[in-house]
Amino acid sequence: MAASNAGGEGSARGEGNARGEGNARGEGSARREGNARGEGAIIVPVEVPIPVRRLRDRMDPSAAQGVPAHVTLIYPFMPPDALDDSVRTSIERIVRRETAFPFTLTRVGRWPDVVYLVPEPEEPFKRLIDALSAAFPDFPPYGGAHEVVVPHLTVAQDPRPEYLAAAEHALPAMLPIRDVAREAWLIAHTAEQPWHTHWRLPLGAAAAAR
Repeated sequence: MAASNAGGEGSARGEGNARGEGNARGEGSARREGNARGEGAIIVPVEVPIPVRRLRDRMDPSAAQGVPAHVTLIYPFMPPDALDDSVRTSIERIVRRETAFPFTLTRVGRWPDVVYLVPEPEEPFKRLIDALSAAFPDFPPYGGAHEVVVPHLTVAQDPRPEYLAAAEHALPAMLPIRDVAREAWLIAHTAEQPWHTHWRLPLGAAAAAR
């Protein structure tokens, strides 16, 4: 969830724990202890090579919280107890309008407290973000903190510049990373339950892209 914290993948590309990226450009903490009902997020999971996964495990706190490597579409989203069939149907309808698409993580980006990878093309991610934001106006990306939402995959987040510089230096040798966006995941957590995959929703013609 770039802008915050959503990090590493409990089971790679699986349903158990959703470990992944936490904070990229405005998410705050992916796990807010004061919110007993918890919260959700809609993400596109990304399969990253082992060296990148290990780097994220060390440098992105959200990886330890059970969030998988991903590009965030909407965070924060409604808590698990509000996720009913009508919500799932609305998300499925939007996700299926976007055909499964290949993308490449091509370069390293940096914000003051985040190092991230840039997916190209970014347009399919932006279309999904815009459509979901329009369908769920009470849950704008990152709480509406950013006028422009930049699709990204967070690898490291920390206020110390020297800490981020190490990630920024190491990552170029690990690129490019190629993957295919086939699914959007609804991940969620509560005070009692860590981040986990709640729904896996296929993009349009996902089978054809395999």
